[in-house]
Amino acid sequence: MADPTPLNRNQIAAFVGNDPDAIRAIERLFLVAGQKTPAEIIDLLINIGAAGNVAEVALSEATDAKRLADLSATAPAPFQSPQTDYIDFNIAPPHVSRIRRLAWNDADQTLDLGMEYDVVQQIGLEYYARVENMTGSMIPNGTVVGFAGVGANNVLSVTPYLADGTLSSLYILGVLTHDLPDSGEVGYCTTWGHVRGIDTSAFSVGDILYASPTVAGAFTATKPTAPDNVIPVAAVLAADATNGEIFVRPTIEQQQYYGEFSKTGTVSPAVVNTSYAVTWDNVEIANGISIVSGSRLTVVDSGLYQFDITLQLSSGSSSAKTVRFWYKKNGTNVPNSTRIITMNINNGYSPISMADFFSLAAGEYIELWWQSDDTNVSLATVAAGGTAPNDYPAAPAALIAVTQVQQ
Repeated sequence: MADPTPLNRNQIAAFVGNDPDAIRAIERLFLVAGQKTPAEIIDLLINIGAAGNVAEVALSEATDAKRLADLSATAPAPFQSPQTDYIDFNIAPPHVSRIRRLAWNDADQTLDLGMEYDVVQQIGLEYYARVENMTGSMIPNGTVVGFAGVGANNVLSVTPYLADGTLSSLYILGVLTHDLPDSGEVGYCTTWGHVRGIDTSAFSVGDILYASPTVAGAFTATKPTAPDNVIPVAAVLAADATNGEIFVRPTIEQQQYYGEFSKTGTVSPAVVNTSYAVTWDNVEIANGISIVSGSRLTVVDSGLYQFDITLQLSSGSSSAKTVRFWYKKNGTNVPNSTRIITMNINNGYSPISMADFFSLAAGEYIELWWQSDDTNVSLATVAAGGTAPNDYPAAPAALIAVTQVQQ
């Protein structure tokens, strides 16, 4: 149904202004519309709208291209980065994770970032350290690792960590999040976050896992004890032989060192009023503290150390004897450290105790020295005796316990 009386040019100009090109375009439109049915006119309008949309997109793309061209003219070459105010990700995108791909993870409410070795990082929920393996064999996914040196480009080298006290707790790093081949290539160690796809069938959900003191790189749910390192590493989220999952959060406390040493031989001063160093015969237990040259209790790490000493003196006569004990630090007398005891009990025993603190640097040592105004006195060991169930253990001549109480 065509309109037999189309608008004239003056009427058209009232709508579009005095633009000759626009007026001629409207005239042609009326000419075409006058030859079309209502249905055909509707189709024509739809096509015009679609063409307008395409034109708008093209204009937008052209505008963006011009903006990039303008920016690249003033930016250091090469310049390929578009600018935008924000990016919206599909809530459930139909995608497969791959390296360099970023997508929304609706379950964890964060973005997934595809990385090497099929690692997918949940941004903000996991933290990795970049590490290399130079051990000579592949380190499996889920292995507890520690520092082993520095590789090319200042990348951390790692090795399976054994918490048996031979290495400081400060050397532990985290848990590998994928199999890392021994090729010098670089991969990822989880220092905080989830590690999935490992065997946790030996544990239960909620178990706290420690670095194992018996198997390098392994976990144990049994808390270790001295002299092993006690390092809580992770918690079990899923117990399964193939789809196990843990949450890694190493709790690294600076290791505190200790030692207990005994003297089980009896000794007397050879010359009166002559100083002698007390020597130690046995290591009862120790970690980071050692006996050097028989008498020097030497520390491996700096810190504040407490020394607790028990001495057992025996007199060989009833005459009075004065005995003195004191400390030396690095070969020099420690001021105000002398303890004095006078004995006159024939064949009797007298105990003496000493407790002191010393601030020591790594490699420094403490010694215990003594002298007597009579040679008929001794640091005496008493043998075990009695008959079960009334037996008793031996009494050492001297016992010293050294404990690091502050780093």
